[in-house]
Amino acid sequence: MSPFSLTVGDLARLTGRTASQVTSALAFRPSLQLSYRELTAAEATAVEVEVEGVIATRDLRVVGGNDPSVWERGWGELAETLIDRNITLDALRPQYFHGEPVCRLDGRFVRGLTPGFEYYAGLALRRIVFDEFLHGFSRIVEFGCGTGLNLLLLAEHFPDTSLIGTDWAVASQRLLETMAAKVGAAISGRRFNMLTPEPWPEGPFGEGTAVLTVHAMEQLGTNWSPFAEFLQRQGAGLCIHIEPLFELYDQSSAFDKHAIRYHLKRGYLRGFLPYLNERAANGTAAIVAERRVAFGGLYHEAYSVVVWRPLP
Repeated sequence: MSPFSLTVGDLARLTGRTASQVTSALAFRPSLQLSYRELTAAEATAVEVEVEGVIATRDLRVVGGNDPSVWERGWGELAETLIDRNITLDALRPQYFHGEPVCRLDGRFVRGLTPGFEYYAGLALRRIVFDEFLHGFSRIVEFGCGTGLNLLLLAEHFPDTSLIGTDWAVASQRLLETMAAKVGAAISGRRFNMLTPEPWPEGPFGEGTAVLTVHAMEQLGTNWSPFAEFLQRQGAGLCIHIEPLFELYDQSSAFDKHAIRYHLKRGYLRGFLPYLNERAANGTAAIVAERRVAFGGLYHEAYSVVVWRPLP
């Protein structure tokens, strides 16, 4: 079947932006030519059978437990490899991106033809969100920053902004130390457990600070309340979350049923979006944006966006 490219127009539709806004957001680092093809009916059926088989029979790791050991191992391995390597987006690619060529796009499965299709499309989506919401802040704090790849994107896009990355794995702080030294950016790391958040040493964030999570709150499962209350107390100027948002799936959709079942089996983030809407209804938060981004890997969509502001 003939290949297609993920165009500026496609990215604009996925993120709710205009083509000119997407072009501007991606100007700092032009994106790869991201090619994909449609699946035949037989291929689509085979993929559905594969996905259902994994969900039904595989022993998948359930999130939400207070144990950073798997991340200490993963980020520690990556930190060792970066000692003698340049800091690049390729080098910072987390190991959980396994390179599956089949992705979810606009309510169907497609096969990526560009190596790393999902990873690089996901980077483009993040940059568009960052460009929309993060201008004008003097400091950005990313919680659950992992390898620091989002901080590298932010350092390129906002070179005069102070960047702090937190993670519960000490190995992540080693990665950020290496990154800051090699790229010369104002990036610092702190250890922080989102499940049991301690008071921020410097006190409330204030209007000049933005908070970011990307595929981090998903790991809290249903144990997100302590972190949400921490953010409410900290009073940041804006909180941006790029996460799998369970409540945005269409419960009546045959295509979404796979993602819903996978999300539930892994124990990913649930309840946070209704919490924010309840906060908004009682006047203690303002919802700035709430968007389903119809893109993801083989099993679910992890790039949906909710942006909010704590109110006194």
